[in-house]
Amino acid sequence: MSKISVSGHNKNMGGEELGRKGGFKVDKRKYESKTLIAEYRYLSENENFRFSETAYRLKDNSIIIEFDGACLSLYGLKLSFKKNIGRKGLYSIDDKEYKFWKAVRSDIENGNFVDWEEELNNQYEEIRQEQYNKQISIEHENILEKVSGDELPF
Repeated sequence: MSKISVSGHNKNMGGEELGRKGGFKVDKRKYESKTLIAEYRYLSENENFRFSETAYRLKDNSIIIEFDGACLSLYGLKLSFKKNIGRKGLYSIDDKEYKFWKAVRSDIENGNFVDWEEELNNQYEEIRQEQYNKQISIEHENILEKVSGDELPF
């Protein structure tokens, strides 16, 4: 897993050199062509515990997750005994970690998880099914038009 810290220090274990983007080290060309694939929002009653994560697939098929966490959230940072701050950032994960992330996030009660890839695939499947049904209907109509009343055995 490759992490990119809020301070902009690259914690990439693969040794890939990344460019600079708004305080985060990322390859700007890859990052600008990202595709939204999933979103998670932790909807705690207390705003200080809320956080969101948004997964994107990049041009090279790698996956990044952008996070935005309040001061007492999973992503919050404790500075002193009474001082916490929220953080925003991103990190990179592989396909295996992404599947685990989806499984965990889709099972949390206080959260809102949307798998946009699955939603899109479901829409494509509905469209394919409608097209198939139309094609079958047209074929049946064509057959019925070709058969006259004299050709029927009864």
